[in-house]
Amino acid sequence: MRWRRDGDAVSLAATDPAGHPVISVESLLLRSATTAAAAAPAADVRDSLLRLEWETVEPTGSAAGQRWAVIGPDTFGLRSVVDGQAAGSPGELAESGSVPDWAVLEIDGGGAAAGPSAAHVAAARVLGVLQDWLSRPELAESRLVVVTRGAVDEVTDPAAAAVWGLVRTAQSEHPDRFVLLDLDAGSAGVLPGLAASLLREEPQIAVRDGVVRVARLARLATSPSLVPPSTEWCLDSKHSGSLDDLYLAPVDEPARPLRGREVRLRITAAGMNFRDVLNALGLYPGQAGPLGAEGVGVVTEVGPDVTGLAVGDRAMGIVPGSIRTAPLTLDERILTRVPDDWTDETAASVPLVFLTAYYAFTDLADLRAGQKVLVHAGTGGVGMAAVQLAKHLGAEVFATASPAKQETLRAMGIPDDHIASSRTTDFEAVFAPLTGDGLDVVLNSLTGEFIDASLRLLKPGGHFLEMGKTDVRENPPGVRYRAFDLSEAGPDRMGEMLAELLRLFAKDAIQPLPVRAWDVRRARSAFRHMQQAKHIGKLVLTMPPVWDREATVLVTGGTGGLAAHLARHLVAQGQRHVLLVGRRGDAAPGAAELRAELGGAVSFAACDVSDFAAVRDLVSDLRLTAVVHAAGILDDGVLESMTPERLDTVLAPKTDAAWNLHRATEDQPLAAFVLYSSVAGVFGAGGQGNYAAANTTLDALAVHRRQQGLPATSIAWGPWASSGMTSTLSEADRHRTKAGGVAEIEAGPGLAMFDAAIGADEPLIVATATNPAGAAAPADVPPLLRNLVRAARRTAAGAAASQAGLVEKLTALPEDDRLTLLLDLVRGEAAAVLALPSPGEVKADREFQELGVNSLTAVELRNRLTAATGLRMSATLVFDYATPRALAAHLLAELAEGTGLDSGPSVLAELDRLEAAMAAGAPDEVTRTGVAGRLRALLAQWGTSDHDTGAGDGVAELIESASTDDVFAFIDNELGRLKNR
Repeated sequence: MRWRRDGDAVSLAATDPAGHPVISVESLLLRSATTAAAAAPAADVRDSLLRLEWETVEPTGSAAGQRWAVIGPDTFGLRSVVDGQAAGSPGELAESGSVPDWAVLEIDGGGAAAGPSAAHVAAARVLGVLQDWLSRPELAESRLVVVTRGAVDEVTDPAAAAVWGLVRTAQSEHPDRFVLLDLDAGSAGVLPGLAASLLREEPQIAVRDGVVRVARLARLATSPSLVPPSTEWCLDSKHSGSLDDLYLAPVDEPARPLRGREVRLRITAAGMNFRDVLNALGLYPGQAGPLGAEGVGVVTEVGPDVTGLAVGDRAMGIVPGSIRTAPLTLDERILTRVPDDWTDETAASVPLVFLTAYYAFTDLADLRAGQKVLVHAGTGGVGMAAVQLAKHLGAEVFATASPAKQETLRAMGIPDDHIASSRTTDFEAVFAPLTGDGLDVVLNSLTGEFIDASLRLLKPGGHFLEMGKTDVRENPPGVRYRAFDLSEAGPDRMGEMLAELLRLFAKDAIQPLPVRAWDVRRARSAFRHMQQAKHIGKLVLTMPPVWDREATVLVTGGTGGLAAHLARHLVAQGQRHVLLVGRRGDAAPGAAELRAELGGAVSFAACDVSDFAAVRDLVSDLRLTAVVHAAGILDDGVLESMTPERLDTVLAPKTDAAWNLHRATEDQPLAAFVLYSSVAGVFGAGGQGNYAAANTTLDALAVHRRQQGLPATSIAWGPWASSGMTSTLSEADRHRTKAGGVAEIEAGPGLAMFDAAIGADEPLIVATATNPAGAAAPADVPPLLRNLVRAARRTAAGAAASQAGLVEKLTALPEDDRLTLLLDLVRGEAAAVLALPSPGEVKADREFQELGVNSLTAVELRNRLTAATGLRMSATLVFDYATPRALAAHLLAELAEGTGLDSGPSVLAELDRLEAAMAAGAPDEVTRTGVAGRLRALLAQWGTSDHDTGAGDGVAELIESASTDDVFAFIDNELGRLKNR
């Protein structure tokens, strides 16, 4: 970078290591920020919520000539797919003499039935392989592809998710060495083709049905899910002709006193009907009213004359405007109690379709045994109800359906010759020979020529019952034509029919329909599904469950920062009972203060949540409404220092505890099951492989629970400012976090993010103030974050160009200045990693450990120097070369070896400095022994050149057999002479 000062302003120009322009500023003038400017308004907390999505990509290029190997058991049969060699371990592969481009490690966690212990086993196995792989220099240019099946996305192997967290950390600590790949059962064949491009460009890949997807984070606001407002709400539409304009509208309706037979109902599920689709699109003729016409809910209040329902009852029936959370005031007569063995989804699917069919056949057509009835769209909601009721009444049933759905009609007992397509009018020719003098009843929902054909099939005086609204005929001659609506039956008759229908259900004379339930926050997808007529039976929208303020919220994590913040927040929202669970119970620090602050709303329990029996006993007598698992511990260390025991230490309070809570509460009607996960698992935090593994198992458990119809949200938190875990971070650690584009979360915004996260219909929410565009290396945005960057910038040239540009600069310098350039590089990168004000704070001869470099910052410094020089380096680099000067000399030697740059003068200069340092004082015996060992190692590394006289061999033999005094004598004599050569 070049800059020039002009008064108070400066001009500057910068290039990347290859010499290409990156930025040019003609004039830059800095002024102090005002208080007003600094106090920018906070963004909506939902802007800090992200979701993980899998984006479809097309592999490109040819994979010809790639060499493969499979390490360990060929669990998924991939060896034959890649035509690779077999090896029991990385060590065996390295020693085979045939090093591949790619090696595959197949991991099976045991499937959905495997418990948390399987996560321990899988993670420990992979840890051993990763460590073995990294210790083999022969494999430095090969990549290891860790393959799972169902560990992410559509999770079928939750235990294998631990492997993803661990390997994500390995990817952070050792860039370009590892790839994660998740396959489904039928997609193994795509693996060889991925090697051409994607396996080098994308660290995380999933393949489903042969379609390749890559992991990306996206703003929650871009989700197809609707985000509920903070108040009561209802589903509404702008009636613009697009289903994308469905939204959740706030409702503010003051509750009036109930009169007569009125009841107040809080909806839990609502049935969907085609009229709702027409309504949303603005196509319904006349006044359509609010969305929703039937539903089920809980009675919250009853009027003075109500006799059939009580507060707390589940009731179902005709419910205008049912797609909402705001309680509705309804007439008791159009409701009935829900059978005890029915789910809310079943109850919401019954009223409108069965009442419509029952009213049509019994009240309007007086359908009797032996009569012939045609039911159009027989696999729709009303159609399936009508087929059952007609058969129950003894009628001969004919039905139409699309060819793809006709098997459903056969399963309902309709013979093949009584089934025809609803897509053409061929049904007239098919049915006419079988109907004799004609049909007695037609139940119609079709239009146009389908009506004409149906009328021709009807016998004189037969009943044509029209449910549609868009093609109503004017009294066709010779038949009893009736366009009808259920509402004309009136509340008393609807109540009677509901009772009659429930008696038929109780006798198994008729059965509820197949139901597909959608969370109302996915209403756009549900409406589109119905619009495209993809369903069989009934679609139902479920409302997000409401937390019962009188029941208990169980929060793990004791009185730690996050648990205590949440307890205060929940009590402030009106929660009457919050139970804080930790190993020490009410003896934990801060418990007395919390009890004094929150009173009887908070209580404490001592429990080891990693013990299933203890958790089962704890919850056995509790009426729970929510569980929040916020417990966890850290035991950080780089991959090379990790052990299975350290994995177990961190997995137990996270993974084991989460599964114990899941199993102990899966039969309770929870409104929420919230797991406090971490961005460490999503991003693969360096130095936190065990913590990353633990948290990815939580993310997978959330998906697993949802697949079982249970509530679950895993919140992958960024660092909290007041968390017990972040309190131990050094300033350098905090700087690294901020430089990565992640800010610490304060309590207020964090709790607002909690509320928004549990209100979203996503199993995994990443909650962090992520700003990849503001990261320390904006040109190096990881693939996971690429969709969050609004505009791509011109990136600096890659590692090869970096090395070429650096060598070019070194070559142009006098020999004495080369070490200085590399020393400046090392000091600058170290200052950035350690969050020091300037490179000048990094003294050239001060050891890195004294400067504050630990195992985690050492990894980052190694990665930064790798990016700057193009050299592949060990994770122990700064411990092998303990000072910036020693490290700079090592870099110069490595660059010289790879490029032909002469490093001799610099090495001699270093030897001069070493000689001077050793001559300055008389070391003790321990120091002399240590120095002698280091010199032996250095001499062994240096080796001999082609023009050596053989003296080197003698020197090596001398050192191997020498005493400490002999070594120092050698230094005094031989190194002094080398200086003068």
